[in-house]
Amino acid sequence: MWVFFEVKEIIFYGDDVLVYDFPEETKIFYAPKPLPPVEDEKEAIRKALDSPIGSRKLEHLLNERSRVAICFDDVSVPLPQMKDDVRAKAAEVVLEKLREIGVKRENIRLICATGLHRKCKPQELAHILGKRVFKEYGDRIINHDADDRENLVVLGKTGDGYEVEINRFAAESDLIIYLNITFVPMNGGWKSIIVGLGSFKTIIPNHSPEVLKEGSLMDPKASGLHRVIWEMGRAIKDKIRVFTVEMVLNDNFYSGFFEKLWRPLAENNYNLPLWRRVALSAIRKMPDSLKAFVRNRYKANYRLIGVYAGDIEKAHEETLKLVKKQLTVPVDKQYDVIIFGVPNFTPYSVGSVMNPILLHSLVLGYLYNMHSGKPPLKKGGIIIISNPALEKFDPQQHPSYIDFYEQVLSKKPDIFKLKTVEKMYLNNKEYSEKYRKGFAYHGTHALMAYYWGVLGLLNVSRVMVAGAKSRRALEMLGFDYAKDLDEAIDASRKYLGKNSSIAYFCMPPIFISEVGQIKK
Repeated sequence: MWVFFEVKEIIFYGDDVLVYDFPEETKIFYAPKPLPPVEDEKEAIRKALDSPIGSRKLEHLLNERSRVAICFDDVSVPLPQMKDDVRAKAAEVVLEKLREIGVKRENIRLICATGLHRKCKPQELAHILGKRVFKEYGDRIINHDADDRENLVVLGKTGDGYEVEINRFAAESDLIIYLNITFVPMNGGWKSIIVGLGSFKTIIPNHSPEVLKEGSLMDPKASGLHRVIWEMGRAIKDKIRVFTVEMVLNDNFYSGFFEKLWRPLAENNYNLPLWRRVALSAIRKMPDSLKAFVRNRYKANYRLIGVYAGDIEKAHEETLKLVKKQLTVPVDKQYDVIIFGVPNFTPYSVGSVMNPILLHSLVLGYLYNMHSGKPPLKKGGIIIISNPALEKFDPQQHPSYIDFYEQVLSKKPDIFKLKTVEKMYLNNKEYSEKYRKGFAYHGTHALMAYYWGVLGLLNVSRVMVAGAKSRRALEMLGFDYAKDLDEAIDASRKYLGKNSSIAYFCMPPIFISEVGQIKK
């Protein structure tokens, strides 16, 4: 859906939501309506297990002596977290099936596939797996540790010589059962195994800037990330057995009090009732700490719309079809300027703060890449974002980010010449200790987050930050300051011309744009 007349619309701004009167020539694009959820989630999962795609059933793959690794995504997926996490239901159904087969409890381990992310806290694991499973299998639940050399094993090499090293217990199990949420096209398939259960030396080849600059991250057929990951997966396909359970969610981002407060005005004929004006104004006046508290506890009303189980590649093909159906939005052409509202949600700031590197990763990485095929922004175009761009860091979760920001990013490095820094951060004992024994991201993750924006860096001429509070943060990132959206739009027109085409992508909920002919 798009509009082509003067209209007020909501736009996210950090932990606030504003209402802005967009110029009349702005086209506004919205996420698709949420697809209807399945009626019975557990029953849908059972049916998927009983009718696997390209694989034998679990009862034909396992016996009472089998060792099983049940692996699952961490808190970075979905974003925000679900109010009622479907992985809890999937874990219950799978464990019921294993009990029926006779698999011994001591032969089962549940592994949170964190990759180089921080470890999940007990309360987070209880939410993902459900309190019942967490209580019954608590001593069998672990977070993957990418620095635990004794519990990693090399399974093979790709044709380019990349070693594939993953979690030892998973690799040596008779079967890996992976409970996956494919939130966007980037998720799922071999990425779950290679990245979620991998070590640094296995993750860096597919997360290097040289690879990430190749195609949109959300377009698996064009993405360098997916090309390398699939090469790695196929290099070890005969060394491990994987039974995937891929779950697709709708895009019902809204829940609770915010269900009506945050919804686009387009859903109410662009009317802004008095109660919404009063509520939005009152929220803006609340202390920042209170708004951050609410944001960190917000759960979305995402629901299961489909589940596919079996072979990791064949089941994933079906998953992507449903993801495309839920998330794709046709866009009529490429635009000179695209505006995004940017809330303080990122996959790497759950329970934390949005730091400048994460803002860079979100804007030039995730938001720029939210397309398949041709990008909706012209090469050399401008992105305008609405966000306070605060210079805040969480020393518990992001210790290496702080050092990377102050010691490396301040020198305006070439993104393709950071291999020496990679090695320093990889071998930093303090970072490793905080990652392994605390809840810090891996020391090298600061570089990974920065690399994530490489495609945007190469194709976007300017990022204008409307309402930025920290000039220093913008200088460090190479972004431009604007006091508000009016000033940002005026500056963009001066730079690109007064007839520049402008689009506003009204997110969240997220969507994947596809440039082409819009059907009337």
